[in-house]
Amino acid sequence: METLYVTQENCRIRAEGQHLRLTRRGETLTTIPLTDLRTLVIFDTVSLTTPALDLLLANGTDILYMSKWGKLKARILPVQSSGAVLRIAQYSAFLNQEKRLNIAKFIVAAKIHNQISVIKKYKYHDTNPEFDDNLKEIEGFMALLDQSSTLEEIMGTEGISARYYWGCFKDLLKQPAFTRREYRPSPDYVNALLNLGYAFLANEITTCLITKKLDPEVGFLHSIHHGRNSLTLDIMEEFRAPFVDAWILHLLNRKQLKGEHFHTKQGDWLLTDVGFRNFCGLYHDRVPLWRDRFRKQIDTLKTALLKGTPYEPYRE
Repeated sequence: METLYVTQENCRIRAEGQHLRLTRRGETLTTIPLTDLRTLVIFDTVSLTTPALDLLLANGTDILYMSKWGKLKARILPVQSSGAVLRIAQYSAFLNQEKRLNIAKFIVAAKIHNQISVIKKYKYHDTNPEFDDNLKEIEGFMALLDQSSTLEEIMGTEGISARYYWGCFKDLLKQPAFTRREYRPSPDYVNALLNLGYAFLANEITTCLITKKLDPEVGFLHSIHHGRNSLTLDIMEEFRAPFVDAWILHLLNRKQLKGEHFHTKQGDWLLTDVGFRNFCGLYHDRVPLWRDRFRKQIDTLKTALLKGTPYEPYRE
């Protein structure tokens, strides 16, 4: 098991030889071998004993603390060998305006391509006669990227294209529970699921970047801001549609998650405890096949940075 999510509330993690023992109210829930465990994700009602922490760090396991709703709060990382050569190449590409623009264009082009792929895959649910026109508009934005000479123009093209994409996305859902893309507070349970899915994706990408010794704070499409993992956001753009959006469509259209799995708090839609456990279980079923793709894509970026070759982003 490469990544373990511990979601049981009020659970305590203890060390036992080369295993972790999960207990609650003195009762053992399960034991987990450390073999191949690279990342432990625990939520804010889970406690970790000092011996368990020492054991995990000695094993080279990254520890990530997340809120109940999937927001990454902190990371504890074991000491790792230096990746100075790679990071110098990353910083050099960031400071080279031409290289940075090219990488940013490739990322946005791949994002739009993957959005189109999701639309075409799920389009059989649509009955809107304007759907094909919207799809053609999105395809037309691909050509605009080649003409962009600044990051602002690239981001502007991405933003306009996204409006058409979300306009199509709502027609891919069997239930009319979604009208527009908004972040927080989530105005409906579809937006709530998208937000949570992206939080989980951000965790996966950040973990991969750190493991591969890249600096997650220095991106190419997204500028540097204090406290923001800009490179994480860059790589996420390539995977949002195929990994999260397509999955949310699948879950909702097959009624694996429904409105009854949510509640509202101060105008924000949130998963119930049962809904969140269901979400985590379904996520565990989906993510193993994708983790290799995340790692391979970040290896592709590493190669491009070290060799100075064009970056080839992930495309469905």
